[in-house]
Amino acid sequence: MVKVAIVQGRLSSQVGDRYQFFPIHSWRSEFEKAAELGFDGVEWIVSDFTNPILDKASLEETKKICDRTGIVVSSISLDVLMYHPAHTQKWEDLNWLLERICETVALLGTRRVSIPVEENSSIDNPDDAQQVVSVLGKILRVVKGTIPLLSIETDLSPRNINHLLKRTELEGLGVLVDVGNAAANGFSLSEYLQLFPDKIYGFHIKDRGPLFGVNCPLGTGAAELDVVAQRFKELPRLNDITLQSFRSPNNYIQDAKQALSFFREKLGKVL
Repeated sequence: MVKVAIVQGRLSSQVGDRYQFFPIHSWRSEFEKAAELGFDGVEWIVSDFTNPILDKASLEETKKICDRTGIVVSSISLDVLMYHPAHTQKWEDLNWLLERICETVALLGTRRVSIPVEENSSIDNPDDAQQVVSVLGKILRVVKGTIPLLSIETDLSPRNINHLLKRTELEGLGVLVDVGNAAANGFSLSEYLQLFPDKIYGFHIKDRGPLFGVNCPLGTGAAELDVVAQRFKELPRLNDITLQSFRSPNNYIQDAKQALSFFREKLGKVL
């Protein structure tokens, strides 16, 4: 069954000036809030190497919180690799991180882990492409048999994503599709669904305007949310639909509640 989750931090006050960052001050209470609002899970954000999920004691505490609240860690996003791209990391550092993530997945039963290939870690030229393919292939070999669904989140066009996923050394790699970013970049969701339906492992649900518009409440931008609701059952390996929607500085709980209600109403029309 596909989980409807929320990205960590959307149920907390902002960390400094970071719109999305691990909520170190309130990560425990976010599980309680997610359960109260009716989410199935959370997407755990790893913003740096001091993240609690990388510590054994905190990881065991997380398992107890999941069991108590019924909220699963449906996916893990390695945001740290957006600030410090995987293909520029020392392998010793990257391998240490992967070992910790594999331990997390084994204990919590998390199925999808995402690596950013966008913004600071995007592919802009042939050298970048070669380096990214090389490091992703190495990562796939290390996590094989442990992480069920390894995905990338990327600002590449659907056609270039398809070229990337067809590389023989990247067999098993999938993609997390951000429907808001796709709309802002002028990409059609139908093209993703046509080119690699068996490689879509997750959706980020947010709304943005066209021509690189900013994040806005669901239903007020150009994101093709109806396409997700109507066609997600066509995707054989879809693990989660995760809200990464707009949040205001002070009314973030209400924002999350409204976003979940809005999207579940769309799902309800086709279920």
